[in-house]
Amino acid sequence: MFILQLVYILNLINCNDNLLIGRWEMSRDESMENILTSQRFQMEDEETKNALAETFSKVLNGSFYHFEKDTVTFTDYKNNEIIELKGLWWTKGDTLVIGQLQKMSVQKYLITNLDESELHMKMINPRDGVPFKSRMIFKREE
Repeated sequence: MFILQLVYILNLINCNDNLLIGRWEMSRDESMENILTSQRFQMEDEETKNALAETFSKVLNGSFYHFEKDTVTFTDYKNNEIIELKGLWWTKGDTLVIGQLQKMSVQKYLITNLDESELHMKMINPRDGVPFKSRMIFKREE
């Protein structure tokens, strides 16, 4: 019985890995939405609000993850630009781990939903290992 359970779990893990393969474009970021609807943001001057909204729009429209067998191309926002990075990826249960190739850096994400069309994940705080509350939501590119 234990062996059958183990085989089932391993198949589930491989299934999730296979579901990740492909290109995922960001459709929502709850942390950005929370900032834009916050009282503090509403009290900012128009110039600050417009600059932040423009930055968020750039990130939302330019962010993606493209998973291949064991490598991933993904984006980050640095110095007012969207940049592409490469890394290695793997999963451990419901955790996605991405190791950047350009520098010694590993980021972990809790996968909260994964199906044929959507990927929801929360970044895991590297300091304490606790997932952030806000989700990033990606749609599979057709």
